[in-house]
Amino acid sequence: MQDLSDAGKGYSNGWGFTNSFNTEMYTGGIEEGLPPNEAGMSRNDTDFMHVYNWKKLAELAKNKKNYKLVNGHKVIPISVAVANDALFLIPEPKSPHGVDVSPDGKYITVCGKLDTHASVYSMEKIKALIKKKDYLGKDPYGINILDMKKALHGQVELGLGPLHNQYSNVDGEIYTSLYVDSQVVKWNYKTLKVIDKINVHYNIGHLCGMEGKSADPQGDYIIALNKLTIDRFVQVGPLHPQNHQLIDISGKKMDMLVDMPLPLGEPHQAVAIRTSKLHTAVRYKMGTNTKTGKTHKGKTLAGQERIERKGNQVTVYATLVRSHINPERITVNLGDEVTIYMTNLERAQDETHGFTVDNYNVHASLEPGETSTVKFVADREGVFPYYCTEFCSALHLEMMGYLMVKDPNKKYVSATKLKMKTMTKAELQAEYDKVVAVNAATDAVIQSVVAFLKANGFDKYPDVANLVTDAFDQYGQIPAQKKKADAAKKAGDMEKAILFEGMIWQYMVKTADVGIRAKDNLVKHISTKQSAAAARGDIAFDEGGCSGCHVVGKVSSGPDLTGVLGRHENGEKWVAEFIKHPEKKFNEPYVKAMIDYFKLRMPNQHMSDAEIKDIVEYFKWIDENANLF
Repeated sequence: MQDLSDAGKGYSNGWGFTNSFNTEMYTGGIEEGLPPNEAGMSRNDTDFMHVYNWKKLAELAKNKKNYKLVNGHKVIPISVAVANDALFLIPEPKSPHGVDVSPDGKYITVCGKLDTHASVYSMEKIKALIKKKDYLGKDPYGINILDMKKALHGQVELGLGPLHNQYSNVDGEIYTSLYVDSQVVKWNYKTLKVIDKINVHYNIGHLCGMEGKSADPQGDYIIALNKLTIDRFVQVGPLHPQNHQLIDISGKKMDMLVDMPLPLGEPHQAVAIRTSKLHTAVRYKMGTNTKTGKTHKGKTLAGQERIERKGNQVTVYATLVRSHINPERITVNLGDEVTIYMTNLERAQDETHGFTVDNYNVHASLEPGETSTVKFVADREGVFPYYCTEFCSALHLEMMGYLMVKDPNKKYVSATKLKMKTMTKAELQAEYDKVVAVNAATDAVIQSVVAFLKANGFDKYPDVANLVTDAFDQYGQIPAQKKKADAAKKAGDMEKAILFEGMIWQYMVKTADVGIRAKDNLVKHISTKQSAAAARGDIAFDEGGCSGCHVVGKVSSGPDLTGVLGRHENGEKWVAEFIKHPEKKFNEPYVKAMIDYFKLRMPNQHMSDAEIKDIVEYFKWIDENANLF
């Protein structure tokens, strides 16, 4: 039975290494009175590590004489691999569960669950043995066996149940999980010396280092993927949360930083890569088929939405954008085959929309610019809502439509329409005036943001300019809606005029949302650079919960903190004391007035002295840039 594998690199590039167990080839038979598998499969002291030259095997596979075709795969028989010096066996500790090649490719480390040692093999010695054809013998299938002692660089005793390994960027340094001892051990595979151990909870399996199995391992941390937690977290059932633990490995001694419960039956393997290797796009080009990277045949832009019918084939070209799906009604016949092409028209980054049809078991998730497809047979009669499944805006719940599936052989009697209380002409006019006034006030906010953006050269900063483009995409929809609203008002249809004015407000809200984000980003570009302390204070302000009540630049659930250091004699000292122990100042006239006005008391966030000092520096930075908030 084969276990884990690793590929060679550097000095061993072109070679592969695979553990195995049950070299006894035991098959059990407890039903016949024989010992169970685990007894017969662990009888021998050693199993075999398979060592194979995959580059040579790939060359052999180019000749039809060297392989058999099995289910479309080229399979090279053992006899051919052996005859061409491409496959060898080396004894290894029994019941291994991990084989790892060092970053330079010169050492191969094997850990056996039933051995307290880690065995380190030398690739230089392995190549030399193969070159001299120095073999210990052959297995029953004729595979040459190399002498374990001659192939070993050495062994080191680590503890009970060694399993998996991760390398660090320190020469010779390796980390191994000990399943039985519930530990991580730090050791050197070149000097074969143990450096440090740390306890974990409990029965650790895999480890995750930062590119810890690559030719260039990095990072100051390692993650222990533990299999059992037992008493670490609140029990929620027979299956307990599993436990990951973050360990700092940057110093001489390992340091446990945090436990992280995980809702899985057994976290089994994880890989970390540098974030610098992630090269992502902010959004797809409009109408992209993300499976091919090319333009989707169902690409649909605003104004191109339509429903096409051909026999029982119904094709819907739809768009999604905050906060509506177009079309809003789709009517088909029972038995029709329905294809819905939908395009996410958002230009704002990270504005994903979902799509599902109630009771039809179809779902799509669409990133900005993506076009996707759902297909189904309309095999159930009735009215089925379809809607966005990603909470995308304040009107997310209203982002929906209706699929109506009718039986063409039936006649439907329309139910009496339920009507809301009819408003008087005066009430309709008052409602219309109110909506128009709100729109005017909202537009005033938008224009103030636009003035700020233009005055501060927003177009110099691509991230801000992209957001401004997104904002104007939304704002540009308003004139068409205003034209419809005015036409409805002129025709005396005040209800429709109110609805169109309401749609104008929605576009304004979307514009303002993106515009304010653009303004916030621009402030970061043009404000004076934060000192290291002010930057820490900015983070502490958010992470400490301060921003939950205080919004810099305006009154929110609490007072605006712009200029707070100048409101009190010896303001820095007063603010620091207030953050440290707010309850001691509740009876001061100023604080009491704030409590009475906002109906809230400043909570004690238990900030450290260092955090408070940094927050004061952050407030100084705010005051330096008060004109921008």
